[in-house]
Amino acid sequence: MGGSAVRPPVKWGRKRTVLVVAIVLVLAIPIWWLASPLFIVTEGTEAPPEDAMTVLATGRFVDGEPGHRNSGDAILLTDGSRYVLRFENFSVTNGPDIHVFLAKGPRYAAGDLDLGSVKATQGSSNYGLPPGVDPRAYAYVIIWCVPFSVQFGYATLAFR
Repeated sequence: MGGSAVRPPVKWGRKRTVLVVAIVLVLAIPIWWLASPLFIVTEGTEAPPEDAMTVLATGRFVDGEPGHRNSGDAILLTDGSRYVLRFENFSVTNGPDIHVFLAKGPRYAAGDLDLGSVKATQGSSNYGLPPGVDPRAYAYVIIWCVPFSVQFGYATLAFR
């Protein structure tokens, strides 16, 4: 008999099963964190501030880096004592940890004012400016992905 030897079947055992499950979970969590925002759309239906506010500046969003879409209107409102940045008809490609910044230039730079996470990827929302901030010091609204340093879009503010 000159044939090849038959190998016994490989037994997985509990240790090997636990290891495979652990590897799958370790890989699945960051993949879900990175990819899921691309499929999740959040709708903003926040009403404009109820106070009698006047329009201080307006701008229209344009796309950022390739593959990142952005559109809608940025409206800076004031009642004389406080400022609110309002997004209307807003739409942006979702991503992990995207923030709204007031900026001096069309690209993010250290010192730009972080107004927090994007509240919704579509629709309308309001972002209050911190007290003491002079909005005229900023000419742009930037949508920025913090962990990957990617610009999703921006609007140039035209002051009245």
